[in-house]
Amino acid sequence: MLSIYEAQKTILDNTFPIQKSEIIPIEMANKRVLFQDIKATFDMPRFDNSAMDGYGIKMADVGKKVKLIDKTLAGDKNSSIKEGECVKIMTGAKVDKSIEAVVPIEFVEIEGNFISIPNDVKEKANIRPQGEEFKKDTILLQKGEVLNSAKISLIASLGITHIQVFQKPNILIIPTGNEIKNHYETINEVEHFNSSSIYFLFEELANVKILPIVGDKIEDIKANIDKSYDLIITTGGVSKGDADFTTEAFKQSGYDIKFGWIAIKPGKPFGFGVGENLACLLTGNPLAAVFNYQIFVKPLIRKLAGCKEFYIDYLELFTTNSLKRKAGRDEVIPVNLNSNGIILSAKRGSGMISVTSKSDGVIVIDKSIWEVKENQKIKFIDFNRWSEKFKEFVSE
Repeated sequence: MLSIYEAQKTILDNTFPIQKSEIIPIEMANKRVLFQDIKATFDMPRFDNSAMDGYGIKMADVGKKVKLIDKTLAGDKNSSIKEGECVKIMTGAKVDKSIEAVVPIEFVEIEGNFISIPNDVKEKANIRPQGEEFKKDTILLQKGEVLNSAKISLIASLGITHIQVFQKPNILIIPTGNEIKNHYETINEVEHFNSSSIYFLFEELANVKILPIVGDKIEDIKANIDKSYDLIITTGGVSKGDADFTTEAFKQSGYDIKFGWIAIKPGKPFGFGVGENLACLLTGNPLAAVFNYQIFVKPLIRKLAGCKEFYIDYLELFTTNSLKRKAGRDEVIPVNLNSNGIILSAKRGSGMISVTSKSDGVIVIDKSIWEVKENQKIKFIDFNRWSEKFKEFVSE
């Protein structure tokens, strides 16, 4: 069996970004992947401006009384001054080249049309210089970044209305098994509801379609393999049971099955195939399917979608309790967070459904570890942090 790292490498080595793009308005760009670098269209700030509500002065007048000659609001044309003069200036207003510092309002004494300037004013104080934040043509966002509200706000600040993004990959979900029904159907005493497929439906970086549940017959599975999709994900039928035909269906459909088992708990039965498109063959056990999706399929989707960050990242935190386990395979353990660190969950059976809804993330424990101890430094994974470079995320 392949190790976690070997399986992940095999998957990513056979995954390539979709080289198709589209132009969309920035209002529709949330969770889309940039196909272009975003460069500054001008200096920011565009001009020297005041960082405070205050008075623009000459340095020669520090410690003196000067005459107030004008007022400049944000958006007004700037006013120039000579020695012995000052101008009242508001936050964000353009600062004339003749102004050498801005003194905050609360630091001056006002006597009619005159102000007294304190002695401890420094040159350029409270003046934000042109280009302090960034210069024109600076790359602010890179191709492959996933956009969010903050990044879109930055794009809007540049006066950009439309951007080029990767087209979303298309994913087909094929749930298999005679024993499962959809959540809107009726089940009998030996059936259960399909929960894994709807978890995959909410993948934000892709267009996802779920097929009606396919039975356990190999010909039915083959009939639903649609190679026009970029990725096919199946659930069920990948173990060694009498009704496990999913892997064979893909073999007969021309897929090169790179592996069918990995040394992980839960989720050992997991296949990856390469044909005209890619195929990830997941177990029917809900928790195992979700963990395999997060650790293996999610990075694949991110790379397929054009993300420059598709390797799992982590935070190093300390455990608040201990947990004994059976060594032999790397194990995924759901965890929660509190103000002191990580709380290890005792509930982690491969068929459990409620676990992921109650956890903040996972840790992956090395196969040689028999016990995770209290106050042990551990690598916490929440699948919201991603890296451009491979990182060893298994805790040893």
